[in-house]
Amino acid sequence: MIKKIKYLVILLFLFCRPVYGETIIPEINAQGYAVIDAESGQVLFGKDIDTKFEPASTTKVITALIVLEKSDLYEEVTIRENFTDIDGSAIGLLKGDVVTVYDLLLGLMLESGNDCANALAYHVSGSIEEFAELMNEKARELGAIDTNFKNPSGLPDEEHYTTPRDLALFLREAIKNPDFINIAATENKTISMINNSERTLTVNNKNYLINKNSEFYYEYALCGKSGYTMRANHTFLAAAKKDGNTLIGSFLKASDKEQNYKDMKSIFNYGFNNYSFIDLYNTNEKVATYYITNNERIPLFVNETIKYVTEKGNEDNLNYNLKIKDDDLSNKSFKKGEKILDGTIYVNNQEYIDVDLYAGESRDLRISSESSSDITKTTHKEEVNENKEEKNDKSNFAKIGILGIMVFIALRIRRKIILKRIKRKKMLMRKKKIMRNINKRKI
Repeated sequence: MIKKIKYLVILLFLFCRPVYGETIIPEINAQGYAVIDAESGQVLFGKDIDTKFEPASTTKVITALIVLEKSDLYEEVTIRENFTDIDGSAIGLLKGDVVTVYDLLLGLMLESGNDCANALAYHVSGSIEEFAELMNEKARELGAIDTNFKNPSGLPDEEHYTTPRDLALFLREAIKNPDFINIAATENKTISMINNSERTLTVNNKNYLINKNSEFYYEYALCGKSGYTMRANHTFLAAAKKDGNTLIGSFLKASDKEQNYKDMKSIFNYGFNNYSFIDLYNTNEKVATYYITNNERIPLFVNETIKYVTEKGNEDNLNYNLKIKDDDLSNKSFKKGEKILDGTIYVNNQEYIDVDLYAGESRDLRISSESSSDITKTTHKEEVNENKEEKNDKSNFAKIGILGIMVFIALRIRRKIILKRIKRKKMLMRKKKIMRNINKRKI
């Protein structure tokens, strides 16, 4: 009987436990991979996330990112090079073709055109080498310290490499631009040459996660980029959004292209089902009060939502606080909404992220100085008035004292006069009495 009760308790315990979906991280066919939260940049899980691999055509994500920053979408580009013998995939550009930057980006992201990559590099920088320098500068700017690029397409080169973590950071930055998502999520497009409308090229998206007719379609997929070379093997980079939260997955050196799509869906599902996305601070939320002086303080705000991702079940153990980097603002003017201080958020006593802090009120140093002067003048006047009143009080007190003495003297004098009158009256009465007695004897 006791044994049965024991088993029953165990079963009840199992059924009462919260269920978050898969509890074991899926096995992935890539040698290195990373899953990050797009908003915070947190790495949620992965394997060999800082190991260097060749990225193949996933390189084109940072190529597109730079082109979008440096060019207008509808700038015209004249193809000045002959790309007919270019290595790898191409959409078929010919020397003399005139196309827009937008169309070249479609060819770059959908068909993985190396001819489009080179044409865009020449358009932006004038050479492949100079464009590669821009790519490396951007990588450093994004914190990708284990990355180096030699070309805009991802063709094999021993000095062309990245890591799962760094690769995810590039897509994280790219999807901040709506034009990038719009281009990378396009299913297919026919490109017409500006100088010859009869000449057209059709491009189709090779990311099957966004293809509704594909067995690998994933309803939460935003965009992505696949790649392949014999040295890099299969690579894949994708973003997915569910319930307002966005995850990014990066695969490097995978053995099976089709398995990449299945694996990407698996890790996205695992991430969405097993992690909580917590808002530490919301956009335009007051996060602290900063004392400029002992008597003057200013409210501080953040201008973006600060998120933190943790495994479900750990939410109650989350402790966070903001530490403000001290700065002397006593001699500074600023406007409401202006960035005035830096801060660092700590989660469970570990440094998490640096944040910009914005003024919740304006401060004009001139007005502050005038106000201080007015306060000083007012205070001085009050002190003078108080001194005058004090002197008047002393004067009045002296007058009252003198008056009291005079009254006292007057009363003493009056008393003496009254006493003399009484004494005189008594003497007269005594004389009268004596005279009456004398007269009686005579009779």
